[in-house]
Amino acid sequence: MILYTYQSQDLIFPANEEDFAKQQTMPIPGGSVIVEAVNQAGGAASQYKVIRLVSTDPNMYLDSQYQPGSLLSPDNFSRGME
Repeated sequence: MILYTYQSQDLIFPANEEDFAKQQTMPIPGGSVIVEAVNQAGGAASQYKVIRLVSTDPNMYLDSQYQPGSLLSPDNFSRGME
C-alpha cells in the first residue's frame, strides 16, 4: 500500500497510542496546529504546546509563534474559529 500524505509517519502510525491521544488539532488564522495540552497546577489546560503546524501559507512557517515547542494560550484558537 502506498500512502500519499503531507503528514509525518509518526502522526499516521504513532509509536505509542497514549502520545497520539494527547494531541488535538486546533484552527488558527491561516491553517491549523496540532497541539498538546500543558496542564498547570490547577489541572486545567492553560496553555498548549505546538507539535506541528499545518498550513498552505509559507509565511505561517516563518512565524515563531507557531514553531514546534512554543506555547500558545487558548485565546489564539478562538480567533481562528471566527
